[in-house]
Amino acid sequence: MRFLAPVLSLILLLSLPAHGAAPQPHCEDPRPLRLALVPVKNTQTQARQYRPLIRALEAATGRRVHAAPATSYGTVIEGLLAGDIDLAELGPASYAIAMVRGAQIDPVASFKLQPGPATPSSRAYHSVLITQSAHPAKSLAQLRGSTLSLTDPASTSGAVLPRQAVPRLTGTQLEAHFSRVTFAGAHDRSIEAVRTGRVDATFVASNAVDEAVRRGTLRMDEIRILWRSDPIPYDPFVTRRSLCPALQKQIRQVFLGDTQALQGMLKELGMTGFVPASHEDYREIRQLYP
Repeated sequence: MRFLAPVLSLILLLSLPAHGAAPQPHCEDPRPLRLALVPVKNTQTQARQYRPLIRALEAATGRRVHAAPATSYGTVIEGLLAGDIDLAELGPASYAIAMVRGAQIDPVASFKLQPGPATPSSRAYHSVLITQSAHPAKSLAQLRGSTLSLTDPASTSGAVLPRQAVPRLTGTQLEAHFSRVTFAGAHDRSIEAVRTGRVDATFVASNAVDEAVRRGTLRMDEIRILWRSDPIPYDPFVTRRSLCPALQKQIRQVFLGDTQALQGMLKELGMTGFVPASHEDYREIRQLYP
């Protein structure tokens, strides 16, 4: 026992924090890293397009990245709230909803896109109301009694802003102004519903129109833009605040460091790169959810 006493004392001494050092806060270092994307388009197409980003994240963090399937904007929000998702792309409104519901997340980066035929700015997009170019309606007011497609209840451009704009511009609630309102689940499906005549009109993101034109699935002369919202900041990529600082830094570097490995993806998506994002960038959107 006389021999063991000094040894036990040494073990106890080594287990105590150094004098004056604060205890290290707990942080999470998930393996694999769980990524989710709000379904702005066909999920298989989206997963293919983002594969270079997944590979870059795996190389930078030294771990596998699991792309969790998301059936709606709401499933991504719920995943962040439950701690089942570590990194996500959110729409501006779904980010605001997540914050209101208490999600402990921080924006990391957002897109910088090439201007397109429906989007004049590289730093912001718009909610646009489109019909077929041959449709007799020339304004939102003239669409009274028509059929409408929205994208997702939590989509900024495909539902949230339109629900505010229609009463302001027509004096009637959105569902009362249109004879039938359906949800397509993604912007590309809403655009296709108008192009093929399944609905009279849709509210979608202007950059989704640009992408459809780039991909050759839509010509601008096939549609007419009847309304355009004020500029909206592009989607933020967010991380859970509880991730370890070293991991947070590695993720941030993928978006804001050397993006040479992502050039193919950026070109296909019509992007020119990523820019830093902050809570302040989405202040006006967050004010929609007091």
